[in-house]
Amino acid sequence: MSESESLRTNLFFSRLGGLVFVFLILTIVGLTFSIAVSSIGLTVAILAWLAAALYERRWLIEKTPLDYFFLAYIAVELLSTTLAIYKRESFVNSKRLILISVVYLVARYVATEKKAVLFVGALVGVTALLSVIELLDYFELHPERLFLFQHYMTTGGIKMIVLLLLLPFLLHQGTPTRFRTFGLVAAAPTLLALILTFTRSSWLGFIGGCVTIGILKNKYVIPVLLLVVILFLLLAPLPLRERAYSVADPNHPNNIGRVHLWTTGFKIFEDHPIFGVGDSDLHRIYDRYRSPGDIEPGGHLHDNILMWLVTLGIVGCVILVSMFVRIFSFELSIFRDLEDRWLGGSLTLGALAVFVGFHINGLFEWNFGDQEIILLFWFTVGMTLAARRFSQIQEARA
Repeated sequence: MSESESLRTNLFFSRLGGLVFVFLILTIVGLTFSIAVSSIGLTVAILAWLAAALYERRWLIEKTPLDYFFLAYIAVELLSTTLAIYKRESFVNSKRLILISVVYLVARYVATEKKAVLFVGALVGVTALLSVIELLDYFELHPERLFLFQHYMTTGGIKMIVLLLLLPFLLHQGTPTRFRTFGLVAAAPTLLALILTFTRSSWLGFIGGCVTIGILKNKYVIPVLLLVVILFLLLAPLPLRERAYSVADPNHPNNIGRVHLWTTGFKIFEDHPIFGVGDSDLHRIYDRYRSPGDIEPGGHLHDNILMWLVTLGIVGCVILVSMFVRIFSFELSIFRDLEDRWLGGSLTLGALAVFVGFHINGLFEWNFGDQEIILLFWFTVGMTLAARRFSQIQEARA
């Protein structure tokens, strides 16, 4: 190959990589306002990656310590589908496996600190802008719960994740002043929007993520958080206080509904314990087990672990729990290596906080099955891998 041909090849390959990066941003930022835009972004990003791989004639995905866990999950998802009660529906829902590609694409194509800052800044900035629009809509129309672009539970989950990803940057002493100022300005409307979704599980997830940050990095976060929670419970407008108090009220209609869902879910699991009923909407199956007085829709069970048991059985649940345990230990080890770096340390600490917040939220919601939420989660896993990668490159050049 001549030198000019080599230059053209490198330029073409570089442009494909740039295309993947741009559409990855569209995938993650787009989900804050449109799942259709996000899906288009991911599709184009995957196609551009495949084109680059074919052009280079090599596999453009690097190995990670998570690979075998992902493969085990893929295997049990497909096996459960072959045994499912509603096979076609389960096969369609298995498309959620494609979303794992975000981990690998982000790890590879967010290759520099500059790209990482751009990515996080875009996500935080767009979420804040949308929060302002949502707040204006909320106060003008006076709905009971804040939502505009997605369901209020999904909206609450998105705000929770973005805030937990942002908070370590605000606390790290090495964060550039301009980025910290930008983050503080963006955090205000995003936090208010989170509160006004009235989504209790997202509130609890945010608190859990903040406690994680306090334990791992800044001990002062916990007493400040405790003071804020106490003031909220004492001084917040009555509807917000009542919503918060309802968390511990066994007679609250939402809590009674959750108990009905979980009780019926265990009945389904008892009849399909090994590989579950398949990854399908549970409404038709739920109706067969519904108890008198249970008026819940039953499409899903508002709990990740129970949904894994019901849809994928004990085998699938064990695999998924093992996968998440490995993700946490891996993210924690990377954080320990990078915690003094303002970017790498903040990214990995934010990912750990998101991990905890996601799973607390998932005790009361089927957020693993919410495409917007799980995409954001996979994004934080990918950013952890990216932070390790570009930090290693910097060390090698030093």
